Amino acid sequence: MSLLAKHSRIKEDRSNIVTLGSIAKKAKNEDPRVINATIGMLYDENGKLFTYKSVNKVLEELTPEEKFSYPSTPGNPEYHEALKRWVFRQYYDEILSTMYCSVMATPGGSGAISNSFSNYLNPKDCVLLPEYMWPNYEQFAYESFATYETYSMFEQNHFNLKDIKRKIEAMKQRQKRVVLVINDPCHNPTGYSMKYEEWVELIRYINETTQDQTPFILIYDMAYIDYDQRGFDETRKNILLFKGLNPSVLTILAFSGSKTMALYGLRVGAQIALGKDKQAVDEFFKANKFSSRAKWSMTTNLGMNLITKVILNRENRKEFEKELIASSQMLGKRAFVFLEECKKYTIGVLPFTCGFFVTIPCENPFELYERLVQKKIYIIPLEKAIRVTIAAISLEECKKIPKAIFECLKK
Repeated sequence: MSLLAKHSRIKEDRSNIVTLGSIAKKAKNEDPRVINATIGMLYDENGKLFTYKSVNKVLEELTPEEKFSYPSTPGNPEYHEALKRWVFRQYYDEILSTMYCSVMATPGGSGAISNSFSNYLNPKDCVLLPEYMWPNYEQFAYESFATYETYSMFEQNHFNLKDIKRKIEAMKQRQKRVVLVINDPCHNPTGYSMKYEEWVELIRYINETTQDQTPFILIYDMAYIDYDQRGFDETRKNILLFKGLNPSVLTILAFSGSKTMALYGLRVGAQIALGKDKQAVDEFFKANKFSSRAKWSMTTNLGMNLITKVILNRENRKEFEKELIASSQMLGKRAFVFLEECKKYTIGVLPFTCGFFVTIPCENPFELYERLVQKKIYIIPLEKAIRVTIAAISLEECKKIPKAIFECLKK
């Protein structure tokens, strides 16, 4: 007899990333020749977890009070200010003078997405997700008693605006509100980054479809924004576009300090709400404060103070930005080598711009996974593709994997 509540009886972790990552880690510990291209963390060329010296320096300077005391549930005002300065950058004054803004501290970008689903999806509502996606989105939806539908991401190697418009119109008619997730730039798992012109067209369409004041929640998952090779300023241009959205549109930015500062296990991030309707932004703060308190009570004070002191101190920030640019360049070199080898072996990849992952469409991805394991290579099988984490492997390993994939596919 099950003692679980009815909605919990069919709960099953559908994401195999952590499980397969643990298997790969164990195999690597037993045999150094194993290539572990599973978990989304950045490693250096020597196979060691990549850390930022500037961040470690600030960590050592934090007082016990700054590390271990209780913070407030929404996060400290200084933390909010640091995030607005970092995320908005050169558009800080323009955005805050034209829009209402509210910040809620969360445990990583995961907490930001979870809270957003909880508070903007009615029971049985549907959220619109990309066809290639981080599997946790599905679980966040189920935990919120909601469902999901996917939009096709690509049409002739470009962002598929036609399909996303079709899906939005159908959702609007069906449930009288739209909740849309855009994961950009350095999309997980494809590594695609939307062009500025694609953002312009998407924002124009959202305004067109919300002229009748349809409630529209745009959840912007920007976890990998600081690894976009176009640079910090270029990647913020689309955020400025949000100021032109209609009052019935609320944009929620899901920021991951865990990714930006390589603080993966520390779990620190935020929801940042932007909108023209003051009531909507005030309600955002009230509802998400409640949810945060109910789910995790508060975000780590250590993580918030660490991020605050890196960003708001001019010298700390300058040193961190130098390191961040260098790490992005390291990723770019790996991507170039990997993609060139894929071309050499005529292996097709989904459109890639930059980021932690490259995705290769294929039939029978789990069978391919098993064959690669025989060659001591661990990747992540998805529904219709495999994901290779170039962030976690060396340049030399980037050369080896495409050849191994080619050999396995021939079989």
